Amino acid sequence: MPTVRDQRRDTHAVFNALHHNVTGELLRLIDGFYSNIEDGLFELAYRTDDEGQRGRRFDLMRELRFRRTGLVKAFARNLDRYRSLWFEEAEEREDEVATGKDLDQLIMRMAEKSSSHFTGVLNCIAERAEVATGRPFAKVQDVPISPQRIARAFVVSCRSLKFDHASIEIVQNLFSRFVLDSLGGIYGQCNLRLHGEGFATSEEMGIASGA
Repeated sequence: MPTVRDQRRDTHAVFNALHHNVTGELLRLIDGFYSNIEDGLFELAYRTDDEGQRGRRFDLMRELRFRRTGLVKAFARNLDRYRSLWFEEAEEREDEVATGKDLDQLIMRMAEKSSSHFTGVLNCIAERAEVATGRPFAKVQDVPISPQRIARAFVVSCRSLKFDHASIEIVQNLFSRFVLDSLGGIYGQCNLRLHGEGFATSEEMGIASGA
């Protein structure tokens, strides 16, 4: 019979594997973001009559292409930092503090639509994680793979490569469209996996108790 220590180790293994798989799926979505970034920035460039703004978008297109490897690596690294948050509450980190109030507001705007759309499945994931780890999630955005966390990982990655606020503003809608709005399948798989591991939501536990 497995001991409490064995069960704890198994739980860590489950969530480490889940987080690793989600990171892989997000990197696949980042590939899609890059596949569409040039068309997206061309579209944005030709929407404005301001030659300066148009030139800025073309310059950003070249810069994103040049810094692709660095941005993808930084994004993966920042996502991996959130892995421990399945088991413990976040501590204020220098990279998060460095975004500043304006970028924090930008992150919330980026994640607002997908966070609202996926609230149901994220609540299920949060409940299952709390049952498994004993770590409560007061808000959906506290879940390590929430749209807010993913948006923050992207913004912090951009800042680490010296992209300025204006540049991040330009690409935010494209990131939301090609990454954040595509999270439904990933969340669905996470929820099914945790359900399969036997971590039940309060509703499921109530149904089982009634039966």
